[in-house]
Amino acid sequence: MEFISKLFETHVSFNSMLQIGVDVIMLGLLVMILTLKKPRISKKDEAVMKSFEKIVEETGEISKKFEFNLEKRQELLQQITAKLDQRVQESQALCTRLEQLSRLDVDKATIQQPANPAQRSQGADQQRVVGLARKGLSSSEIAKNLKRPVGEIELILNLHKIAS
Repeated sequence: MEFISKLFETHVSFNSMLQIGVDVIMLGLLVMILTLKKPRISKKDEAVMKSFEKIVEETGEISKKFEFNLEKRQELLQQITAKLDQRVQESQALCTRLEQLSRLDVDKATIQQPANPAQRSQGADQQRVVGLARKGLSSSEIAKNLKRPVGEIELILNLHKIAS
């Protein structure tokens, strides 16, 4: 008691000291009760929490699978786009070449008329190529029938398509 009275440097009554002692004991009991008492979760709440945890796990797995599939599709789209770009470039180069050959052929035709029989027969050969193609023969079959290179047959057919 003397310690407390020295601490506060005033005269402390017995009732005040008793009140402080009871307050300290009450605080101690309250702390003990709060630390010893564990929060209890009902079985229903526990089941709900487990179901939520399961849903979260499944959602995570689904999102990983979705992301994996999305990456695969993006890779496939990039490959397809690259192939298409390559084919477009090849087609453009082929069209340019055909246009050049067509202009060259037209220029030759305007400069010189077929005067000799060999040039006239060449025109007849071209007509036969077109006629066989219309009958449904492939370029290689036409080349075998006429004993001409496949490239020449394809060129004749492509020029005919451009002219039509």
